[in-house]
Amino acid sequence: MRRSAQTRSDRTLADEPWADGPFGTPAPIRSNTVETGSMIAWDAAIVIPAKNEERRIVACLDAVAVAIRHAAPCSVGVIVVVNNTSDATAIRALAWARVRPALPITVIDCVFAATGAGVGAARRLGLDFGCRQVPPGGALLTTDADTRVRQDWVAQNLVELHYADLICGTVRGDPEEERRLPAKISAHGSAETDYLAASVRLAAHLDPQLHDPAPAHHNPAGASMAVSRRIYEAVGGLPAHAIGEDTAFADIVSAHDFRVRFSATAIADVSCRMTGRTGGGMAGTLRERALASDPWADEWLEPADILVLRHELRGKLRTCWPDRDALRGCLVAELGYREADTAMSVTLPRYFGAFLNRIEARSTRLTRRRMRLSDCRRELPRVRAILAELAAGDGFWAYRNATDVVSRVGTQT
Repeated sequence: MRRSAQTRSDRTLADEPWADGPFGTPAPIRSNTVETGSMIAWDAAIVIPAKNEERRIVACLDAVAVAIRHAAPCSVGVIVVVNNTSDATAIRALAWARVRPALPITVIDCVFAATGAGVGAARRLGLDFGCRQVPPGGALLTTDADTRVRQDWVAQNLVELHYADLICGTVRGDPEEERRLPAKISAHGSAETDYLAASVRLAAHLDPQLHDPAPAHHNPAGASMAVSRRIYEAVGGLPAHAIGEDTAFADIVSAHDFRVRFSATAIADVSCRMTGRTGGGMAGTLRERALASDPWADEWLEPADILVLRHELRGKLRTCWPDRDALRGCLVAELGYREADTAMSVTLPRYFGAFLNRIEARSTRLTRRRMRLSDCRRELPRVRAILAELAAGDGFWAYRNATDVVSRVGTQT
């Protein structure tokens, strides 16, 4: 149900009481909030953290405005959180907003203490503010200030939220900027891209998810995320990490047994600059790949044997949950008596996702081993061969004996 329409023109709210927010949002030491445009009930809010983005914020907002128009008649507002900036990002965002009175825009210009500053604090502040603006069934979307979302980005996210609780969209490099990158980066990227695609397919085969039967990727990036207000509040909000807040949030949602979907249709083009606003992120990855002869691969990737063990075990445990005897039997068969006894010696948590996290955190056999791109090239034939054998197998039994397939393939490659 919509609230009655009202108009708010350049209302300035100094020193908002952020510490009293719904999730204990890290409070900025100084803030100024300006709301512009016609204000009606929002069906969705788009949150954009921005730090020293005066060169890119207008292009970002232009793309967002187009996506909002394509989502009509859905009412969508924009929240720009300018944090700890030393340039004219806030000024340019406000100037852009004031010539678009039909679009509700909030610009929060704030400063966090050095220990609390970062994209996570800014994104969370914006999402918490969005919770005030949308109804419980409304949607919270987020992207980055150096990103241009596709024209159907809002509409696709809203469609996807009918099938899952958190939508992690596809993030692609800006085509024009990608063409200007050193050729070495492109050569490195192909090894990772091919291995990632094969690994995602294998994981989905071994632990299929009804809400995401054919995941497009496995990258929970803040440049393209959407979640309902209800789910956001249920998990306690987004962690205010200086970096990696997006992955941490997806992990929390999954640990609460909510549905995470890796979408191929909600697409955002991100900057390919090699000097970013954080110590890592995409800019850090590009810098490393321009300099290193054998750089690190995506953290989600792992060798074929561990990949199969992890996702086959997840699939089997999922079918056993919450039967303690069945769970223990499965753990004994896959990890041995010692690890099974350790895992089952305490009360089962409320959520299956939390149980999985506990198993994987304690298991020596499931310890993640970070891969380099040379490892991706070496392991790719094995994963492809495993996929081929499983596809040629007899359905259920092929799924149940994936670990045996790994052993056979390992002797052939």
